[in-house]
Amino acid sequence: MFLLGSPFQKQVWDELKKIPFGETRSYSQIALAITRPCAFRAVAQANGANQVAIVIPCHRVINANGDLGGYGGGIARKKWLLDHERRN
Repeated sequence: MFLLGSPFQKQVWDELKKIPFGETRSYSQIALAITRPCAFRAVAQANGANQVAIVIPCHRVINANGDLGGYGGGIARKKWLLDHERRN
């Protein structure tokens, strides 16, 4: 799959693809996983720039406190996707 993005964004998107179905990770956890622990805000921006939602599961990334955070498709859709994955 060809994606337009910076090397950093592609690194974040590759990490998002590793999040198992029905699970979530925080922006901080993604930043740690790519060995950029202070880059959680940049991770959030890269997450928001994802061009192929669902294929690259940006909806599985939440705030460190457990809140859903943002989602380009809307919070209600993000909640529905996460609930759907947890049920299945």
